Amino acid sequence: MLLLDVVSIGNATLDVFIHLSREHLKGKKLCLASGSKIEVNKIFFATGGGATNTAVGFARLGLKTGIVAAIGKDDNAKRILHELKKEKVDCSGIVTLKKFKTAYSAILTGFGGDRIILTFGGATTHLEKESRIKWGLLKKAGWFYVSSFHSKPKILKKIFEFANNNSTLVMWNPGKSELKQGLKLLRPLLKRTTIISLNKIEAEMLTKKSNVKQNLKSLQKIVPLVIITLGKEGSIAFDGKKFYRQRARKAKVVDSAGCGDAFNSGFLAAIIRGKTVSKALLRGTQNAESVIKHLGAKNNLLRKKNY
Repeated sequence: MLLLDVVSIGNATLDVFIHLSREHLKGKKLCLASGSKIEVNKIFFATGGGATNTAVGFARLGLKTGIVAAIGKDDNAKRILHELKKEKVDCSGIVTLKKFKTAYSAILTGFGGDRIILTFGGATTHLEKESRIKWGLLKKAGWFYVSSFHSKPKILKKIFEFANNNSTLVMWNPGKSELKQGLKLLRPLLKRTTIISLNKIEAEMLTKKSNVKQNLKSLQKIVPLVIITLGKEGSIAFDGKKFYRQRARKAKVVDSAGCGDAFNSGFLAAIIRGKTVSKALLRGTQNAESVIKHLGAKNNLLRKKNY
């Protein structure tokens, strides 16, 4: 008997958003002089990381949700756990590693260009031992949502094998640390993936092709449903028979951090509830648009009553 709709697997961080003025933007580059002392416009702290962002996203949309992630034994970890429990996420899969600090990110934003993220992996990068994974929790889930957790390929392989052996469906949003392994090495994992979600740059990094539809067709030969997000242009998906296109609507962008996580949690929540791919793309877009209007990757995630 399945007790959870979905388990989010990935990283858990504390984020600090640092708002800088436009005067530091030179073309597409953020320019900060060495040795200078720079006054910032705003500073804001929030929990983040792909696993916690999507877990809260799923929970707010009414799904029974668990999480697998690694944290340190520090104040940042306490804050992360407090927020997840408040959102009614099953935290029994979170591993506390006493020797490592909780992951931390400094997000430079507010200057008119895309945000820049400085990240410290901390405990997230040490979830490599099989014994640290709470396999009992994973056995309770109908879906795994797997995001990047900067760990070693071996444990990622174990998670996908476990999903395959237990007939668990997988949506995968790999990060650069996974994508740099290349298509050949990732193919066995992709064959066990039900849905893959990538942005345009990530898709090109994996396939070495620049055409979006070619990338969709190439990846769909391995994964049943492929999604490529296109930023301001929306998103596109392909299931081998039909292309699905969702345009983005105009929205004032305050910060784009967590936008992809919001899209993916909105999309998968709709799929789990039996919605069509077209409807799921719309739901994902609505969730992402709600998040980019505010600071913090979780603060404005939609709830079931607004969904």
